Amino acid sequence: MKSWVKILLGLILGLIVGLVLGPKASVFHIFGKAFINLMTMLLGLIVFSSVVVGICHIRDPKRLGRIGFRTIAFYFSTTIIAASVAIILSKIIKPGEGLSLISSAVNVNMKQASMSEFLLSLIPANPFASFSNGNVLQIIVFSIFLGIAILFTYEKAKPLVKFFESITHTMHTLTHFIMQLAPYGVFALMASTVGNIGFKVIVPLIKFLLCNYAACFIQLIIVYGFALKYLARVKVSNFFKGMKDAIVMAFTTSSSAATLPVSLECTRKHLGISQDISGFVLSLGSTINANGGAIGQAVSAIFIAQAYGIELGIFKMITLIFVALLSSLGASGVPGTGLIMMSLVLSVMGLPLEGIGLLAGVDRLREMLSSVVNIVGDAVAATVIAKSEGEMNQSIYEAATWSDSDI
Repeated sequence: MKSWVKILLGLILGLIVGLVLGPKASVFHIFGKAFINLMTMLLGLIVFSSVVVGICHIRDPKRLGRIGFRTIAFYFSTTIIAASVAIILSKIIKPGEGLSLISSAVNVNMKQASMSEFLLSLIPANPFASFSNGNVLQIIVFSIFLGIAILFTYEKAKPLVKFFESITHTMHTLTHFIMQLAPYGVFALMASTVGNIGFKVIVPLIKFLLCNYAACFIQLIIVYGFALKYLARVKVSNFFKGMKDAIVMAFTTSSSAATLPVSLECTRKHLGISQDISGFVLSLGSTINANGGAIGQAVSAIFIAQAYGIELGIFKMITLIFVALLSSLGASGVPGTGLIMMSLVLSVMGLPLEGIGLLAGVDRLREMLSSVVNIVGDAVAATVIAKSEGEMNQSIYEAATWSDSDI
């Protein structure tokens, strides 16, 4: 049985047990809390190593020059747009409103910091203290500075890059182990939560998914459509014809990383993008670009804040966009990563981590469309860059059809 099926089964069973036992189901809370603690345990090292390695994959910034800058600028700008759209829709649809959950781990009357205090809080005076205190935002900022320093250190820093790559792979393995416990953790969290609130959790979860899907379609059709039509100046329909195999692969596997080989073939054979451009832009995108993930993290944070009756001010919204952007640097592009990144975002935002239990069961449904947004965003960037650099075969692009491909 596939892992996502097990998690969905855990969600359903937890829902049933919670409704049957009522408040008595709170006995399962300790097991759900243990699962949350296991995921939180991963945050510091997996984020630190993933961000550093992601930046190091840019290789030599001087050699990449103009192409590298344009690619990164495109990824960052579209991710910011994606997170912003998700926040606006969440504020309009209000998927978590009415749940009225209570958590002793969060202070509802959180003090709103000034902009200067917010900016100063990003810079760690002592990186080791940031790890010790679990200040994930400061860990990310330190990771960015360290990654840039490694880039400019060149040859002498190669052992350090290999070290961080080893940590990243090891943490991903540990993540895989812990995710084996996800069905049980989701069952425990859902049972204890539903035992206290009853049926009223169903409608908010449906609204949560609808909010995610709406933001994803806006990103796919409007944002990416605008980039293709006005930046690349190509036909939008031909792009989606050429990328259909990668889109289907991403939707069915919920993995942008697993879809990368198919995306490379689609961009080269059906969009006419040169091998150099497609190889660099798509590989970099699979590491640092996750517009769909940013949408999911933003909607999840707003949902949980609304569920617990926590008002997020303007600075919290800015923080959320910033964290959604940076969390895309640490996303590995495999199913289940969204839960780990979700705990990162909630930690930075000061929101209760037990809220993950409400969303974990439907996270696979969210990831299916989010993965499509991720891989399409990478390919759109490659199209824009290739067209501006004269590295696209226009005749191949115009010949893209809906018929079966040879991939």
